[in-house]
Amino acid sequence: MDVQVGETFKVPSSCPIVTVDGYVDPSGGDRFCLGQLSNVHRTEAIERARLCIGKGVKLEYNGTEVWVRCLSDHAVFIQSDYLDTKCKAMYGIGVHKICPTTSQKVFDLTEYHNLILRHLLYIDMIVDSLETPGSEVFPLPGPQGGTLVSHPSLMGVKDLQDICILRMSFVQGWGSKYPSLSIKETPCWIEIHLHPARQLLDKALQAISVSRSQRVH
Repeated sequence: MDVQVGETFKVPSSCPIVTVDGYVDPSGGDRFCLGQLSNVHRTEAIERARLCIGKGVKLEYNGTEVWVRCLSDHAVFIQSDYLDTKCKAMYGIGVHKICPTTSQKVFDLTEYHNLILRHLLYIDMIVDSLETPGSEVFPLPGPQGGTLVSHPSLMGVKDLQDICILRMSFVQGWGSKYPSLSIKETPCWIEIHLHPARQLLDKALQAISVSRSQRVH
């Protein structure tokens, strides 16, 4: 459902490992229990999905990578630009299944930093070409092999911001292979906002803004 349930769960920086499960215990610190959230829109399908979540997932951030381990007896499904890139899937459309007892890396801060730098470099090239009389504007490369991946020239700041958000559905997937076409149609899903990545992007954008300002003056 496209309705936020409960308050945003904020994870302290002192907790590199967080568990998200379906139980009804009070949430706090390194554990987020979905079952204790009250939801006036909860249907029978949503309640069945919640009961199937069980032990849920474990999220781990080691300073550069985010890993997801499925502790539930049922798979979880995740939207991740990192996995899209590795699978050469279309950006923002791939749905990746993580089976019970398995772990999967879903974000890499170093690779994200490199993507930011390539994007800013490309934008700088375009700005320089527009400011230089008689020069040609840098061409935008088209999709290769019919697949659109995270090429810096094809991304805007909003795309870079969206990469900092992981979307995960419990028990049921979405897309062309599933009854739900959108994650918002699945019974239970969460968004995971990666603040270290967003802070990295904000600092990079601020730095290039200062650099351009100095060049103008």
